[in-house]
Amino acid sequence: MPTLRYVTCDVFTSTPFSGNQLAIVFGAEELPTETLQAITREFNYSETVFVYAPVNPAHTRRVRIFTPGSELPFAGHPTIGTAHALVASGAVDAGSGDEVLVILEEGVGPVPVRVHLKDGAPTHAQLTTAQAPEERHDVPSNADLAAILSLAPDDLVGGAMRPAAVSCGIPFLMVPLASVDAVRRARVVTSLWEASLEGTWGSELMVFAETSTQASESDPSVDAALVEGCNIRARVFVPGLSVPEDPATGSANACLAAYLAARTDASSVPADGVLRWEVAQGVEMGRPSRLSLEAELHDGKIGAIRVGGSTVMMASGELVVRG
Repeated sequence: MPTLRYVTCDVFTSTPFSGNQLAIVFGAEELPTETLQAITREFNYSETVFVYAPVNPAHTRRVRIFTPGSELPFAGHPTIGTAHALVASGAVDAGSGDEVLVILEEGVGPVPVRVHLKDGAPTHAQLTTAQAPEERHDVPSNADLAAILSLAPDDLVGGAMRPAAVSCGIPFLMVPLASVDAVRRARVVTSLWEASLEGTWGSELMVFAETSTQASESDPSVDAALVEGCNIRARVFVPGLSVPEDPATGSANACLAAYLAARTDASSVPADGVLRWEVAQGVEMGRPSRLSLEAELHDGKIGAIRVGGSTVMMASGELVVRG
């Protein structure tokens, strides 16, 4: 009966009991995939990570990432949370500088994560996606997507901001909405999702809307302090991965950065060529999260896509695997 060590953390937040929960498990080298999947269902978080020695000694660790329904080649909040936890626990030497580079081997390839430090302790981590963005436009009509999301067709944005499927490792269907109120009202109708999107490339949904830098007094679901400075409000629905809604989704937000960068007018690009956004997600779930996005854009071409945020360590313990 192997005994595994684990820690849990809340990712994309600096406040305990918010953000996206993550379990990180060590010592599972001898366990088969079906047992890893069972352990993931036992924790019942949106994702659980299993950490191993790297294949390439130049990298920090190898990780396998599972949702309750399947294994993923890449995911943002497990990447950010694992890098933070390795540094916070001392498993990775923080050195004497103000940041340390952690490279995690994932299904998409090595994913670099810069962990920023204060007095030797991690405060913020930022990943760079291993895959360049890919975009496809063979998606349902606005009317069909509105029905899937329990919205009216005029709640969706058209024109250049029409929905599109984007992947930076995992495909998501980007659905721009006309208002934060529409984001709040969105609900997936499972039967319609199954009929139109299940099994397609980009079947998982990200809805978002631009917002002001201050929370609206007319939006009762928002604590102004939680989303102050955020210019995008988002929700992510992942029924195909047995996660009805996710409170903070780094992989989807990487796709969002790529989607927005591809639609940015050249005159709006900063001198350094880096576009930046602050995203509030998970508010409707009672797990408010904050994600910082960056996309490099030079001569109309998208370069590096980065997603960052903070992590709070929450618990540690041992898991005895019987049977």
